[in-house]
Amino acid sequence: MIRQQGCFFLDTLRHAAWKIISVGGSMPTFEDLERQRALIPLVVEEGGEDTIGGKTTAHAYLFLRLAEALGIPRAEVFATEYLPTTIIEKNELFLLQRSSVLEALCGGNIATESINPLHMKQMAEAMEKHYGVARDALDFYYVHMEVEGDHAERAVRLLERLAVTDEEQARGRLALRRAITVRRICAEGMLEAFGGAAAS
Repeated sequence: MIRQQGCFFLDTLRHAAWKIISVGGSMPTFEDLERQRALIPLVVEEGGEDTIGGKTTAHAYLFLRLAEALGIPRAEVFATEYLPTTIIEKNELFLLQRSSVLEALCGGNIATESINPLHMKQMAEAMEKHYGVARDALDFYYVHMEVEGDHAERAVRLLERLAVTDEEQARGRLALRRAITVRRICAEGMLEAFGGAAAS
């Protein structure tokens, strides 16, 4: 399952960068520039704060460190044959990022990152307690526990300015439902492949 998650987690820098690219057109407005600036911290966090004098490295590198602590060599992570349902999830989430900043925020930050502080905490605790994974190898989870709540809050602030009409709010809700749906499809695909029959 960890290897399947690499399909997305090894490519999160592009995922974050598309949020910025989706803001504005060929002639950006001042508001577009402000929205782009508000999204820059997401790209820096994904790419590694160590690139600008911080301590935390790229989230993809933290994921590789976690995989290696679980006994999955780096070469094996990159050679993973992804399930069709995993690819469907990634493609849809990336499509939401490229569609518009509204879809990117609703489909990414709200649908996914808003639950990560709790989910990542549970994963870190389970990995340490039940599988004996060393604390320093779990930084992937601990970093996400810290930053994802902030990402969701930042998204809400941006959406308060972006999703003011009924049409924009409907687009945002649809993006949210699309993201949740493909997450479920991916999880069911992994359950069927690795744990037996898909949940009914």
